[in-house]
Amino acid sequence: MGALLPTGASAESATDAEASAHPVVASYASDYGVGLAEAQRRLARLPEMQDILAALRAAEPERLAGWGIDHDGPMTAWVWLVGTNPPSSAAAAIAASHTDVEIRTGAKVTFASLAAAQDAFGVGRGIGAAGNTGAADATQIDLSDMLTHTAVDLRANALEIGIDLGAAPTAPLGALDPGQGQSPTGPLGTTGDVSNSSSGTLDLIAQLLASHLSVPYNVIEAEPVEAETAFEGSHRMKNGLAVCTSGFTVYHRSTGRYGLLTAGHCDEDTYRAQGTTLTFESRQYGRFLDAAVYLIPSGQSHQVTNKVICVNNYATQSICSIRSIESSRLKMMDMPVCRSGTNSGVSCGTVNNVSYLPNPDEGCDGIGGPCAAVYVQATGPTMQSCRGDSGGPVYSGNSAYGIHNGSNSGNDCDLLGVSIYFSAIGRVTSILGVDVVTFGPTNVP
Repeated sequence: MGALLPTGASAESATDAEASAHPVVASYASDYGVGLAEAQRRLARLPEMQDILAALRAAEPERLAGWGIDHDGPMTAWVWLVGTNPPSSAAAAIAASHTDVEIRTGAKVTFASLAAAQDAFGVGRGIGAAGNTGAADATQIDLSDMLTHTAVDLRANALEIGIDLGAAPTAPLGALDPGQGQSPTGPLGTTGDVSNSSSGTLDLIAQLLASHLSVPYNVIEAEPVEAETAFEGSHRMKNGLAVCTSGFTVYHRSTGRYGLLTAGHCDEDTYRAQGTTLTFESRQYGRFLDAAVYLIPSGQSHQVTNKVICVNNYATQSICSIRSIESSRLKMMDMPVCRSGTNSGVSCGTVNNVSYLPNPDEGCDGIGGPCAAVYVQATGPTMQSCRGDSGGPVYSGNSAYGIHNGSNSGNDCDLLGVSIYFSAIGRVTSILGVDVVTFGPTNVP
């Protein structure tokens, strides 16, 4: 912040006229109701305060709960410690040598505990019981469609969880993601309706999280983060109870628009993905293909990338780049592939058939029509799949292979050794008139 001082001025000698030369000084003075010279003095002091706070954090690593600088009233730097015991002698000595530095005690949990809980919470998907976040069990809840952010609130000594109420279900909330076909219920332990008011929804989410988080937390209403979205594969696409997975990002040739691939039997007019509503453009749900493309809104500063989620243990996601497509279905035989879906995560296996003819109960058109032997099958000891994964990307290394259509899992998301089948990407791009994005990020015009 020293660079904010006008040339030749010091914190002590700066006049209001000199200080007004820099917009940061004027902004600080307006924000905190001080004169320009006082704003200049404080800005010059801030780097020193940050160094002092760093020294205090290093002196109290086991008890550190929070830190910050109060700008309203007298500017004061502070560190907050867990418990009510006095600070260490080293920390006390540091604070005692500065009149504008305080050590506060009485916090409930450490910063490290809050940061670990935030990391385990991830994007609010597959949240398990407290102490076992991410476990695959019946107590999981899913907030990913309505979560705007999480943050470690150093002043509140709590995890902040932001919720977009516009994306919350209108039906009574329960598991919050009845993607497996079950009906939503009320708060845990009940089946009653809940208030659909804003406060009622936030209160219910807070109740639902009580057995899933072991640190203090605050559920707040927040605006959705929609602008400048970078769209990529492997994300949840949702319309009410209808859940699918986005495949690869694509360029739609005839419209000149960008979009997301998914399965053709995902047949809603719109889907909400990554905080944005996508509109249907075209699909083929029939004998030779099960794929669709949904367009990303134009003129909203969105971006598309060539990424898909390639490792997912609920808490941590790794992203891989798609740089090419395997246009020949016949060249896929015995190739290792992976697939990612929003309900079962990422799993991998080997292609074992390139002339696969599936025969699902609903046929290849939803009304019992037959399939052709143009689908690809893959299986392996750790392959998984279940409802809601449809439309997700199938890939080998950095090459797109296809769009996931179905499996023999019996809708058991935890079953291993599943066989999946998918529409080969060459047929998808040819029939739907799209090109898979193999570069990026690029802006959506």
